[in-house]
Amino acid sequence: MQRSVRRAAARVLVASVLWRLVCVATLIITTHTQTAFDTSGALLRWTIPGADREVAWDTWAVPFVRWDTVYFVGMAHPLGGYQYEQMLAFQPGIVGILRLLGTSHASPWSPTRAVVRTTLLANILSCVSPVLLYLVTRAQFRSEKFAVRAALLSVFAPASGTALSSPTPEPFFSFLALLGLTCLSWDAAPRLARLWAAACFAGATLFRANGVLLSGFLIWHALWRPSLRRVPRSVAAWMADALTAGGSVLLAGLPLALQQAWAYAHLCPGRPWCRDTVPLPYSYIQAAYWDVGFGRYWTLAQVPNFVLAAPVLVLGAWACVRLAHSWRRVWTDTWWPWQSAGQACELAHVYYTAAVLALLLFVSHVQIALRFATPGGLPLLWWGAALLCDEHPRVGRVFLGYLLWYSLAATVLYAGFYPPA
Repeated sequence: MQRSVRRAAARVLVASVLWRLVCVATLIITTHTQTAFDTSGALLRWTIPGADREVAWDTWAVPFVRWDTVYFVGMAHPLGGYQYEQMLAFQPGIVGILRLLGTSHASPWSPTRAVVRTTLLANILSCVSPVLLYLVTRAQFRSEKFAVRAALLSVFAPASGTALSSPTPEPFFSFLALLGLTCLSWDAAPRLARLWAAACFAGATLFRANGVLLSGFLIWHALWRPSLRRVPRSVAAWMADALTAGGSVLLAGLPLALQQAWAYAHLCPGRPWCRDTVPLPYSYIQAAYWDVGFGRYWTLAQVPNFVLAAPVLVLGAWACVRLAHSWRRVWTDTWWPWQSAGQACELAHVYYTAAVLALLLFVSHVQIALRFATPGGLPLLWWGAALLCDEHPRVGRVFLGYLLWYSLAATVLYAGFYPPA
């Protein structure tokens, strides 16, 4: 690794570590200096056999057990698991980590140990993710300055003091998604790189179901990138790339497929979705228990959540348009890639970001855009933020101020068990 790259990566890492310390300290202090709106975190250990004697729970674990983490910790107990159908909305990755790290050879599974260790691991990954974003950005744009700016901005992601500081899927998803994208930047052995990237994306899908969307990068890498870079290929080489791309996509989506198969084997017959042509419990459970579906969130009562998510949605949409450059480029790169003039940002990132933003805006609980705007959740968002700071410095400073103030305010609200989650 070049000295300039090591120096830039170290700069990003130091900034990331310092901000992690601020976020975690703020979360712990504000938890113990205010009365929580909801006491689920404090009461959770009383529902876990043998955990009533863990006096360290209230001091060190409760600050990080908020919202969905209450479910995760309860499911992580060896006698827990997917006890209720609605829990299948959560991928098993974070539950498995909590169960593994809460286990000790000398004593039974401990929820306090599970939360503290998983929180430590989550924060380590949250420190490293901006460094990976720097490497991915540098490979895309060939600009040291731009890559450092994007990575430093991502350090202050809206969820930096909440989901990225706690035992949630977001730190793991962000890290694994970026690790996979880093693998795809290797030019020496593209098929091996694709295999490693598929394994990383499978890991990301193990934590969040929308990780299956990352498969698009594998297809682009195998079928579009060689043409865009004018790499000569025989018919046999093209077929080999197509086959490896298909296998890689299957590997990336395997965790979600296995979870759906497990649910079908354990819950059918007897559930409404069991009679569907393609019995997918995930879509049914999201709609039936979490009110997720096209247009369901578009009500007057949810206007505040749309306002909260607006900075992420607007910046993401602007970044897609700005980095796509023109509709002519989109058309050419998609349908005649061998005629492309070549651009810094590959269209795969634009397509991926547009798909995620569409899901957030029209299908999901829109406020989770704030949780998903992590370094690895939406890399192109941080490229857009870096461009904004470069091309419109005044607006860029406003956006940076928003990131800082929102992150701290969200941390205080999170500590008190107040929305947005």
